[in-house]
Amino acid sequence: MKIQMIQHSPCLGDIKKNFAFHENSINEAKKDNVNLLVFPELSLTGYDLKDLIYSCSLSQDNIFVDKFKELSKDISFVIGAPWEEPKGIFYNSALVFDKGELIHIHKKVQLPNFAMFQEAMIFKNGTQFLTFDLKGIKCGILICREILFPAYAYLYHLQGVELLIAISNSPFRGLNKETFSSFSLWERAGEVNSINYQMNYIFVNRSGFENGMGFGGGSFFAKAGKGIVNKLAYLQEDKLTFDLDLKNMREARTGGNYLRDENGRVVLSELKRILEC
Repeated sequence: MKIQMIQHSPCLGDIKKNFAFHENSINEAKKDNVNLLVFPELSLTGYDLKDLIYSCSLSQDNIFVDKFKELSKDISFVIGAPWEEPKGIFYNSALVFDKGELIHIHKKVQLPNFAMFQEAMIFKNGTQFLTFDLKGIKCGILICREILFPAYAYLYHLQGVELLIAISNSPFRGLNKETFSSFSLWERAGEVNSINYQMNYIFVNRSGFENGMGFGGGSFFAKAGKGIVNKLAYLQEDKLTFDLDLKNMREARTGGNYLRDENGRVVLSELKRILEC
């Protein structure tokens, strides 16, 4: 599978302009014979939506959903957008389009609501981590803060996910000796998910500035059993195209046998014991 990751800076609340960027990127990716194109969290709208949510959310009867379906007839892609379902209830969502259809919606479970983040004022929490099939590859999705809760990637590990797609709107924060500590945070998570959970792992973060927040970019691909092997630029728009070969899944799993030897029933039993205390 040929995959392309795009980190860019959407225009806050301007769904028409942002759609045009998506459309152009998708058409260019088709020319390069890309099979899967991945955009960042809330790529269609920008992040700090507040009351803008009412004018730029998507739903099943939205014209932009129909346009994305049309664009997906020859290519698969993941976008980030607010999803309204039922009417008046909004979710921070990742939408997966393939073969002319909207095949999967992941609704963000972990909504940050502190410091510069106010998502819980706008969105409702999702409740599930479901997998989906994309061109014969078992996939799952995490959105931003969900990445920092190892149990969520573990749920996908138990389901045998081969490609975990993580999309984000992460600002750059906290200087350390070499870089911003926020970059180190996402990269450590990528190493853990790819090596300990033996998944191919994509992290796609936005770039640019919005309402005083600077977003860090630094997207990357981490190969199952190997860790990070490709990385995009920090602090600027960038894209990366690479080939995903699932042979490394077999090598990673037989090398460690973590998935084979995983005992989810023990974990479930212990969770019940701990949570019922």
